[in-house]
Amino acid sequence: SVGGGFVLNEQEADQTTPATEIQVPFPFNNAQDLLDAGDRTGLSISEIVLENEKHLGRSENIRQALLHIWQVMESCINRGCEQTGVLPGGLNVKRRANQLHQELLNRSAGQQDHLEVMDWVSVFAIAVNEENAVGGRVVTAPTNGAAGVIPAVLAYYDRFVPGSSEAGIVTFLATAAAIGMLYKKNASISAAEVGCQGEIGVACSMAAGALCAVMGGNNRQIENAAEIGMEHNLGLTCDPIAGLVQVPCIERNTMGAVKAINAARLAMKGDGQHRVSLDDVIETMRQTGLDMQDKYKETATGGLAVNVVLC
Repeated sequence: SVGGGFVLNEQEADQTTPATEIQVPFPFNNAQDLLDAGDRTGLSISEIVLENEKHLGRSENIRQALLHIWQVMESCINRGCEQTGVLPGGLNVKRRANQLHQELLNRSAGQQDHLEVMDWVSVFAIAVNEENAVGGRVVTAPTNGAAGVIPAVLAYYDRFVPGSSEAGIVTFLATAAAIGMLYKKNASISAAEVGCQGEIGVACSMAAGALCAVMGGNNRQIENAAEIGMEHNLGLTCDPIAGLVQVPCIERNTMGAVKAINAARLAMKGDGQHRVSLDDVIETMRQTGLDMQDKYKETATGGLAVNVVLC
């Protein structure tokens, strides 16, 4: 599994022949290419992506398609918040999103909690990944195991950031896509290849850059946010108990979402100048994944998978 629903056999995995390049107005192989293109044209990262999409024959429906993706994400959050019961698979993990959601809805107006927004973000992420655990409809963004991060951060933008709009949702998803492309091209989005840094880490990076974009960040601040989102997920292992995408995966999506918001806010406080580039951190993630033992790569033969007693 190389992430995003793609599976290669051994022969395909060893193939080194590059894929045929599709001609677009702003080709990019790394984050520096994106920054350079932005400097030359004055376009934002999302605008660069959308211009490229137009040359792929999608100019008539790309905005509607992106809004549809958000509708599917939002529906997944809503379903996850409504459902109760025990997740299948034998771990007897109870669904938590419904109870947490009800507690937030029933919280007294007089109760002041400065971190309540964080609770909402966690509910959004848990709801999506509980839906994933029962085979519900989720958006692979960038993977099913990390499918809760981007919807949770986008729901945070939609519900809690002043001035949120449909245009912002389009910008968010286009920016996230650009960042995801960089990881897919230059490293991996597969826990089976590089551990969970390739799933939650990449989702966090994508969401951080995207949120920074819709909060008014410039291209260098966006790149900084994405870099922060991955830098502090480097080395994250994939060690699911019983091989199920439940423990620690569901809670891990909440951590990735909250970390993405923090990364975006940190980047917005700066001017985009920083010591570690996104390209540097992507290459570091790739090397870290190569060094990681296989027992920490979705095999359920190390870490929590062997240290938690199943009884």
